[in-house]
Amino acid sequence: MSSTEKISTAANRLERTGTDNGGPYQEPEPYIGSCARTMFDRPGSEDGNVTVLVPEHQIGAVAREAFVRIPSIHPRTGEVEAEYLGVVASGPFAEPDALGATAPTLVVAAAHGAVLTPKYHGIAQVEVFGERVDSQLIPPLRRPCPNSPVFLLTENEIKEVLGLDIPANEKPVRLGLLDGISSLPIKMPAAKKSVLFSHMAILGTTGGGKSTTVSGTIMNLADAGNAVVIFDIEGEYTTMEKPTENQQMLAALKKRELRAKGADNTRLFVLAGRTPANPKHANIRQFKIAFDELSPNVLSEILSLNDAQERRLIDAYEICRVTMEAERIFPANEQEQNLALEIDELDRGWPRMTIEMMIDTVSAAIAKINKSLDSFEGRSRGFKGHEKRLVEVIQKRDIETNKFSWMAIAKRLWRMKKAEVFSQNDQDRINSGELIIPGQIAVIDLSDMDAPYLRNLVIAQLLRTLQIRQDELYTERELALRESKKPTPLTRINIFIEEAHEFLSAQRIKQMPNLFDQVARIARRGRKRYLGLVFITQLPSHLPDEVLGLVNNWILHKLTDTGVLQRLRKVVPGVNDATWKSVPNLAPGQALCSFMHLSRPTMTTIDPSPCQLRMVD
Repeated sequence: MSSTEKISTAANRLERTGTDNGGPYQEPEPYIGSCARTMFDRPGSEDGNVTVLVPEHQIGAVAREAFVRIPSIHPRTGEVEAEYLGVVASGPFAEPDALGATAPTLVVAAAHGAVLTPKYHGIAQVEVFGERVDSQLIPPLRRPCPNSPVFLLTENEIKEVLGLDIPANEKPVRLGLLDGISSLPIKMPAAKKSVLFSHMAILGTTGGGKSTTVSGTIMNLADAGNAVVIFDIEGEYTTMEKPTENQQMLAALKKRELRAKGADNTRLFVLAGRTPANPKHANIRQFKIAFDELSPNVLSEILSLNDAQERRLIDAYEICRVTMEAERIFPANEQEQNLALEIDELDRGWPRMTIEMMIDTVSAAIAKINKSLDSFEGRSRGFKGHEKRLVEVIQKRDIETNKFSWMAIAKRLWRMKKAEVFSQNDQDRINSGELIIPGQIAVIDLSDMDAPYLRNLVIAQLLRTLQIRQDELYTERELALRESKKPTPLTRINIFIEEAHEFLSAQRIKQMPNLFDQVARIARRGRKRYLGLVFITQLPSHLPDEVLGLVNNWILHKLTDTGVLQRLRKVVPGVNDATWKSVPNLAPGQALCSFMHLSRPTMTTIDPSPCQLRMVD
């Protein structure tokens, strides 16, 4: 018998044997439709990660960040023991079936231009983030068995697993698309207490896409009925009322079937005497701030006083307050006397106190040291007409006789007065009702303010104004509920703080602990009162742990500082190592998003901004 006949005979016997034993190989039913199989653990395997093998024809269907389902099948019984959910953390990487990737046969062929591609497969790492039990997702307690099938989740399954199905009453707002799955939008609930009102940080290097993220988020939150306030340091968002004219942004919007449009309801607030970044805005409101709302401790921090000067300032404040009481400037009647008993001077200043009164008090102290009190005269809006009482009060006080400390305080108070930021009447001040308007975007334009202490002064006071008013509304609502009355719904407020590192840097918090305490108080009370903070910065390395500890939701654009990434690893939950390694290489518009309503962080391609940004090329 020839060799050919022997081979043919053997092939026929194999075919008959196969037919007698059930015909061609059929994949078991639990494996049908799978894209990969789990394999045995390798040296260096870690808890939470499983190695999977991907057949050659399926490699194109599996991508990093793809979501998968793994029914764990017992190798002896064939029964499904548990069902795990995971995400492809890395790979799939191509690997030859029967040779090592560095086998001489492959190396020589490639080096000399030959075409030799053996059968191969893909190898990938899957991060297992949950186990499904009775339709509920719980933390995984065990690992999938080897040779278990791996299935790609459908879009509807991904939405269910991630928590992207947001009820209409929670006001879902779109942020972008799930990276790698172009038709699946990532949304945030604008009206859910436990999410955005547990505060958010938007971090990334310059050019990473923060401004696009901020402007789009602001518009969507306002469209959902939230009141939005943004402290705009560079004047970047002062043109949001116009649709974008940027050609790249227009092309990107068209690709996503979105349209360019301006924000419907914006109002520009500019400190009096400053030039607005967008003078053509149709709704500009000039304002000043109230000196009498500054607590003496915050005033001391803003003036950057040393310990000796701070003690002098507190003395001056006390003298000023006693003089005002004696002259019935405040309290002026019995009702105001009752109000005065409730004033917490750690939280606010003395009503009706002006910066001119403080300047008069410090000047009188200097005059006492110089023995020239007899010729002392008060200033307009200060103690003019009340000089005698001020002199009496200061004569009775045992004040520090170091003139230089008092002169340093006077110099700083004069510098603050010359800035002309303090109001002469209530009409100059921003009323909280002007900011707490559903659907309105209030842009606080701070672009024409070079002095950081002035910007911080404005931010601190407006934050306090919003907190006080929201506290009052919350108390009224609770009272109505106790009395079985229909309560007035609280307006949801989202406050965006641009260049947060300038307002809340580690150095500034050390210098201004009372100011940070106010921010921390807002953060603690914010969730129940629908008051959410958003910190935005390209220098997260300057944000201290105290600030990062206030944040529960994260949008991370490109970050290259390894120190920052190490710190964020400690506070952003559920992100695998492979994803962290990709953050320094994110393209503009890509972001790692971690929200409290999502079961795990997601890579997101942020939607283009439909509105005009002033400083975008």
